[in-house]
Amino acid sequence: MFAFPEIDFTPPGAAAARSGFGLKTRDEWGDYALVRGVGPSDCSAPPYDQALSAFENLESALGDFGLDFSHVVRTWIYADGILGWYPDLNRARDRFFRSHGVFDRFVPASTGIGWSCGGARIVLGAFAARGARPGAVEREPLPSPLQCPALEYGSSFSRAAELRTPGWRRVLVSGTASILPGSHEVAHVGDLDAQIDCTMRAVEAIYASRGMSWRDITGALVYLKQESFRPAWDRWLAGNPEFPRAHARSIVADVCRPEWLFEIESDALICM
Repeated sequence: MFAFPEIDFTPPGAAAARSGFGLKTRDEWGDYALVRGVGPSDCSAPPYDQALSAFENLESALGDFGLDFSHVVRTWIYADGILGWYPDLNRARDRFFRSHGVFDRFVPASTGIGWSCGGARIVLGAFAARGARPGAVEREPLPSPLQCPALEYGSSFSRAAELRTPGWRRVLVSGTASILPGSHEVAHVGDLDAQIDCTMRAVEAIYASRGMSWRDITGALVYLKQESFRPAWDRWLAGNPEFPRAHARSIVADVCRPEWLFEIESDALICM
């Protein structure tokens, strides 16, 4: 298992099994798996090959719990030096997705961040869900009301995903940064406070589209490009006290475009 950030994400249900890479949980509607720290088989291989290998190993890690990539709802991608090889990472992900029929079914929500991976160029995590019976667990990719689909500019993830059972609905929002409406261009270049506000309004709009608000947040993690950026995030929190402080943790990491200074991932839950 490779180094992996401490994400703020708890799978539903009760623990049913464990492996070296994660946890399988279960409730009356389905089985779920959260796997983390999955890397390539050869850390000396070129970055593209490492990425492809890591995705194949992620499929194997899910297999330890009787699931596979067809059940994946969201992924986490941490790449060392991401700005230097992000196009290769996207090519490797696309090749894996095509070979596993992902584009024909459901493109997961995701986070893609630059982060030191303990010797590898990439380390992966995933959350997967499988219904106990047909229709018990449903999933749907969600658009962002204030941002264009990531697939339009060649990045293969959904802006968000909703998981539904008869007992609860959960929305998982991908890693989100500031983008100009209707575009894939970075908004507010060089203005950290404006980037934070733009990003948080985009995330809030996704939740509002599903009848949710900040009060329903059950997990979140903020990525700051520099340690010195923490006061700006604290200022936003001070001006928005409805956002739960329990889910306001931030870490320093490199966002996948040099102009982006801030990114956040989150999820929210409503019980029926």
